[in-house]
Parts: sequence; structure tokens; C-alpha cells
Amino acid sequence: MRIAIVNDTPIAVETMRRIVKKEPNYKLAWVAYDGVEAVGKCAADTPDLILMDVLMPSMDGVEATKRIMSQSPCAILMVTASINRYAAQVFEAIGYGALDAINTPVWSHDSSPENNYGLLQKIATIARLIGKSSRQQFISALLRE
Repeated sequence: MRIAIVNDTPIAVETMRRIVKKEPNYKLAWVAYDGVEAVGKCAADTPDLILMDVLMPSMDGVEATKRIMSQSPCAILMVTASINRYAAQVFEAIGYGALDAINTPVWSHDSSPENNYGLLQKIATIARLIGKSSRQQFISALLRE
């Protein structure tokens, strides 16, 4: 499954990149640092899944989700510092077609499982929903760690 990351915070991008890289069935498609860049990259190379930040400069994740879903639709998982704090934006993005939301994983030097398990579980669920994962891969991803 090809995954794109859209986030304006370099440490968040690197954390998610490392999590995606750990899974042999996942490949990083591209990285964008704001919504404008994401819309353009998605039109040129639509990934299977986008990990989309909610708040970004130039164009936020809500507007980017709206445009991507109208121009080159794909699965989108909203990734934000706080789902509770940005619930209105998360629900708005879901209204435009995002599938779910999760808090941004926290950087950890030891890459402890609790820091990336939630994101991997959401990705595995979405992969199964969009037909990019077998039942066995889905179960393995959920039981791993």
C-alpha cells in the first residue's frame, strides 16, 4: 500500500515516515508540507492513503481533503495533535470524505510500540477497507507489537 504524508511539522513527518517504513507492505509515496502541495502531488500521483494533518499553513487539511476528494479521491486519515481540541475540523474533514482520525504519534528514540501501534492499527483497518490488505495481513498487523 502506498502512503503519503501531509504535515508541516518535520518531526511529525519523520515519525510517521519511520512508522510506515517499519511495515514491509507499506511504501512511502510522497511527502507534502501543506495542503496546496498535497493537492498538486495527489493529482499527479494518487496514493492509496494520505495521512493528513488538520492544521497547516497555506491550505489546511480540511480544505485539502475537500479538494482531493473532488479531484483525485483516495483514502484519507486525519492526523492531528489533538482530536478533541480540533474535533470540529476533524468532523468537517470526515464530511468531505476522510475516513477516520488519530492523534499524531509522538517521537520516541526507542520507537516503543505504544507510540506507533494506534497509527499502524488505523492504517491496517483502512487497508482492509480499501482492499489493499489480505485478511491475514490485517490480523497480523493488529496483533503485532
